[in-house]
Amino acid sequence: MPSYTQESLSPFLFDDYHDAVVHFHGGQTSTEKVNYNLVESALYFIDQRDGQVKVVADYRGIDSLVIVGRTFLLDGKNALEKVSSSPTMYIRFNANSTLKPPPVAYGGTSKLASVDVYSTAFFQGLGSDRKAKEHEVSEIYHDYVIEHGGKQKKFSNFKQLYRIYRDHSEILEKYVADHELDFNDVKGILAFCRYAESL
Repeated sequence: MPSYTQESLSPFLFDDYHDAVVHFHGGQTSTEKVNYNLVESALYFIDQRDGQVKVVADYRGIDSLVIVGRTFLLDGKNALEKVSSSPTMYIRFNANSTLKPPPVAYGGTSKLASVDVYSTAFFQGLGSDRKAKEHEVSEIYHDYVIEHGGKQKKFSNFKQLYRIYRDHSEILEKYVADHELDFNDVKGILAFCRYAESL
């Protein structure tokens, strides 16, 4: 099972640009070197024609991407990483960040910057040639989508998850307490959902 964590607090999901197989709606595929910017919700790629880093401007024709063995599916403006087929479950990465403070005299920096929450609305490209803005990421966190009862249900915290399985909420609250479950532990949340589906 691949790791669903990010190695460092970088604005990018991956530590470097990786080969990705891009699947298009018409059945065609292409291999591109890509990385995903969590803060800007933008897919960056290295243009094979000129070697320049660019941002995907139009995602409508793209069905899915496979990057380092991880599958990302499109859902409206978001790309969700598929982490399980049984139950079908997806993860979306989010980042808290600030713009990198500008340098000030004597080599210091000014920390007067407001904190914004950015969601990974993965495929909403804004241009072509573009340089990533300098951001300092303070936290990476997740929310999830699970297919339950024939519908996709999103949850961003345990309370929402208990509502999905409302008939078993007491048992599930005990499970979370007994396992000291962390909401950002993807493998733990997946095990929890498999347990909930078995009840």
